[in-house]
Amino acid sequence: MNNEFLQDVLVGFAKQQKSLSPKWLYDERGSELFEKITKTEDYYVTRTEESIMRTVLGELPGLLGPASAITEFGSGAGIKSQRLIEAIKPSVYVMVDVADEFLRASAKALSARFPDVEIHGVLGDFLGEVAMPSAFLNAPSRVGFFPGSTIGNFDKGGAEAFLAGARRDLGHGSRFLLGADLVKDEEVLIAAYDDRQHLTAEFTLNLLRRINRELEASINVETFRHLALWNNDERRIEIYAEAQAAQELVIADETFRFAKGERLHVENSHKFTRGSMTRIAARAGWDVEAYWTDPLEWFGVFLLKAQSSDEGTSTP
Repeated sequence: MNNEFLQDVLVGFAKQQKSLSPKWLYDERGSELFEKITKTEDYYVTRTEESIMRTVLGELPGLLGPASAITEFGSGAGIKSQRLIEAIKPSVYVMVDVADEFLRASAKALSARFPDVEIHGVLGDFLGEVAMPSAFLNAPSRVGFFPGSTIGNFDKGGAEAFLAGARRDLGHGSRFLLGADLVKDEEVLIAAYDDRQHLTAEFTLNLLRRINRELEASINVETFRHLALWNNDERRIEIYAEAQAAQELVIADETFRFAKGERLHVENSHKFTRGSMTRIAARAGWDVEAYWTDPLEWFGVFLLKAQSSDEGTSTP
């Protein structure tokens, strides 16, 4: 039994607003579902970012010069990194993810595709300390990669803390390539997080099924529904599993009650403007070196450069 998962569930379910970290969405099944979500018509994020990246990858080698090591935080299958590896030809690529079996399979597949690149799969939560391999730490130049607007999943202040930690870990002269979803019409946003194929619903409810599988819980998953809401004040999508009937459930001998309509909060997806992301990055010790967007300005790709040490950085 995963004790960290168990403790997070027990603490999260005991809160007045029941909640769990979105990292627990990404077990092997959750990771597979998310890869499918990225290919749906409603989920504009991936295809919009990919269209921008075609331009980015053409310009990036000239901006970076020789880049010897890349690390991708929350790498998934590493699909997006494949094009980055081809463009800047690093000697080392590190995949950081929380899904163990999925990570090992992805690292093995990438090693076969790029035999001249030293591929490392590091199991870890990038919200905390990650034990990076020495090959990466000793590389003369390092690039962090954080696509897909995962930066939007952090709680308030978390994006700045994460970027400050990355600035510290990547070191002097490093760069950071960051994808960030931008504020847009609510209708477009809601459709992306509540798609017509109901994959996002299955993704959310898989978290409850994971609790049943791994923690021997008694959640009646069929009595919950996926709910996506736009919070205009906070500029974020909020994802919940909402109980459709009052019930009691047992997890590790602890009893929890859900009232009808009560919600378990599982994820936020904050949206940004070019200005808001520039300010967050600056407080975390990064300057925006280059910026790209699409014709509709739905998504932004930022190339950040570490500020010199005498400019100072925030601490996570």
